Amino acid sequence: MSYEFQTEPFEHQRRVFEDTANEPAFGLFWEQGTGKTKAIIDTAAYLWEQDEIDTVVIVAPNGVHRNWITDEIPVHWPKRHARDVAMMFWESKKSGTVKHKAEVGRVLEHDGLRIVAMNYEAMRTKLGEKALKKLFVDHEVLLVFDESHYLKSPGALRSMRAHALAKRAKYKRILTGTPIANSPFDAYSQLKCLDDRYWKDKGFSVFSTFKTHFGIFQKFTNGQTGQQFETIVGYRNLDELKAMIDPITDRVTKDDVLDLPPKLYQKRYFEMTAEQRSVYKQVKEQAIAFLDSGDTITTPLALVQLLRLQQITCGFVPTDDGDLEEFDGVNPRLDLLEEICDGLGHKAIIWARFRRDIDLIMQRLGDKAVRYDGQTTDDERSEAKARFQDPEDPIQFFVGNPAAGATGLTLHQARTVIYASNSFKLTDRLQSEDRAHRIGQEHPVAYIDLIAPGTVDEHIVRALRDKDEISTVLTGDKLRDWI
Repeated sequence: MSYEFQTEPFEHQRRVFEDTANEPAFGLFWEQGTGKTKAIIDTAAYLWEQDEIDTVVIVAPNGVHRNWITDEIPVHWPKRHARDVAMMFWESKKSGTVKHKAEVGRVLEHDGLRIVAMNYEAMRTKLGEKALKKLFVDHEVLLVFDESHYLKSPGALRSMRAHALAKRAKYKRILTGTPIANSPFDAYSQLKCLDDRYWKDKGFSVFSTFKTHFGIFQKFTNGQTGQQFETIVGYRNLDELKAMIDPITDRVTKDDVLDLPPKLYQKRYFEMTAEQRSVYKQVKEQAIAFLDSGDTITTPLALVQLLRLQQITCGFVPTDDGDLEEFDGVNPRLDLLEEICDGLGHKAIIWARFRRDIDLIMQRLGDKAVRYDGQTTDDERSEAKARFQDPEDPIQFFVGNPAAGATGLTLHQARTVIYASNSFKLTDRLQSEDRAHRIGQEHPVAYIDLIAPGTVDEHIVRALRDKDEISTVLTGDKLRDWI
């Protein structure tokens, strides 16, 4: 295969390029930080040189789609084709403006290769759908779904739009480091994006048949209504599922292919205030009474109880209307966080689950920190990342929400990652850990969890470090053990 790389690939990148560049559909289930973006850029450039495509459409989580255009393609795209390419990233908040529409028109009318990166939510908007239709009309398209675990629910509108779009693409790629972080069921919708008939040809014409074959379900009865319902209690035939997935995907972990420095895990403990302990005890007793009521405790109800207890350890009183009120006086968790930060002589990432947590952390760290969550615009996020990654910039802390920043970011300037509070989602934890631990990291990375001893904090951290999805292990009996 004749192709001149702009940047020298690792051996696993070269292997998958040589083996799959000509494949109409393929999935890279590579762990975060192993360089799957470069592998796709090389494939796109090769297909362009072979006159196989004239358009690349990348669909990714918000913010991640921008990184393709601003960070990744400029590094890995062959300079010999720099003038052949017109590219842009979609900006949803500006998509109705004259300037944005003109930018879309510029790319659509380009007499060369067109590259458009769009976020998943934009697929569902009228303007986004209109632009995608124009990109696919009379064009040979390489369609890339980055962080394809976002498409794990086959009945969701986002997934249905993706499936419809994929049918019109000449070449298709899906990328994720966590293909089945929540459940083996997650594979169904993602591979459907590669081949609409993939599961039909294997005897699973509908998702329900797939679930029945690979899942173990048990019937439960609601104690109050007497209504029966089924819930998943385990999985089966997983070797068979792996054999079905392997021919159309490639799995790589960092331990397999990279000589990265180690991850170092630490726990730092703090004691709650007397007021916090009192409220925690009260809410705990209410949860136990709820468990003793005889009603069936579903996973969503168990998660609500767990969340309320976690909010208290973070320094908040959950109100009946869903708001959070701060305890009067000190916040021991944030005091410990500030103490840790004062002792660091290098850059660090701080992840926090609650927006109010991030507000308070930013107040404490001031101009030493940048923010990256739902409160920041795309431009602000781009600037935050750039400043943090600049070794000469005095910004020391990157403060974010894993739901917003867990995917698509390279933050290897960090040598410490602090979890002020954890999401319950294993995907958020795995993805957020690897923002720092990836290609380019030269130092061991310390991961610090802040924990109130004797509380749900301990169980949450243990489950996530053991790579357990909390929503699948938290039954009513488990909740009793945890609280």
